[in-house]
Amino acid sequence: MAQRKRNSPALTKAERRIEGMEMIHPKLDFGNGLSIATYNAKVREIREKLAAYNQARALVDKTQNALVEAERELNTFTEQMLLSVASRYGKSSDEYGMAGGTRKLDRRKTRSSVNQTAISAQ
Repeated sequence: MAQRKRNSPALTKAERRIEGMEMIHPKLDFGNGLSIATYNAKVREIREKLAAYNQARALVDKTQNALVEAERELNTFTEQMLLSVASRYGKSSDEYGMAGGTRKLDRRKTRSSVNQTAISAQ
């Protein structure tokens, strides 16, 4: 599932402020580095960082999707390998157990099947 892109309320607020201040004077400057030009530079910096962040998240999503698909393929291959061992040696063989399968002889009957057997025997 793709993650939603992140927005920045601080960035939106700053852009609206700049619009308002530019209506007062396009080159408003209060000194000590407090000017429309400096404000715009900080907004650009945040916009670039936000874009980089969203691109990184998209890459993580893409990588996660590739990993999930690779795991599905591995699970399918694992199942095929176990079935091949069962086909060659049988599901009750030691080899089947060594390959990770549960041998037929080692399976425990559930309580309901034990009770069903007892009921049908009566």
